[in-house]
Amino acid sequence: MSITMRYINLGRTRAAILRPTGALDRSSYTHLIRQALVAREEGVGALIVDLHDVTHVGTAGLVGLYAVARLMQGAPPPDLETGWATLHVMAEDRSPVGRLAVVNPRAPVRQALARGLFAELLIIHADVDAALAALAA
Repeated sequence: MSITMRYINLGRTRAAILRPTGALDRSSYTHLIRQALVAREEGVGALIVDLHDVTHVGTAGLVGLYAVARLMQGAPPPDLETGWATLHVMAEDRSPVGRLAVVNPRAPVRQALARGLFAELLIIHADVDAALAALAA
């Protein structure tokens, strides 16, 4: 998986747009988390993950998105070494996603996100412009 990242000003906040390509699964989810950490270290206050070029999201990919959401809340990501315990934390967490927007998923990816353990907290936008408008509000 490759991930491009670009920065954009969002009012008084700096945002990053991550655009992964390929499958978001156990072979790639840590790369997504690392990129989100880089963005946070750069002072980003909002993050958009553009899933247009993602072909598949596995359970580990959902864990990666959850970890990114936690990072954007200012919280540490879950301990990825705890396996099933991480999934239980995800299922019980009712914290709003906040400064994370997910955009433009293909139909199979959208279905995987809808079945995810924190699906009710994840807001999916049609495109980057819609996500920017929502984050700016």
